[in-house]
Amino acid sequence: MAIILGLLFFAAPFLLYALWWRLSGAQGAKGPPVIALALGLLGVAAALAGAVHYGLSRSFERGEAYVPARISPEGQVIRGEGRPR
Repeated sequence: MAIILGLLFFAAPFLLYALWWRLSGAQGAKGPPVIALALGLLGVAAALAGAVHYGLSRSFERGEAYVPARISPEGQVIRGEGRPR
């Protein structure tokens, strides 16, 4: 059941776009306008750039090991961190 639900969530944007395209009267056109494709590609490029930046800014240095978050004896949450090995 979880696989079917996952596939449905994956396919939902594509199905909604096809439905919108069909109902908007654009079915006779060759495809979406160039500006829509350009904005879509710009959005994908911005998302990839953001993901790369986040991944590089949050990485540990060589020789550091990840210490997961933990609860101190006083009940405080101590954030996860990188410590030298």
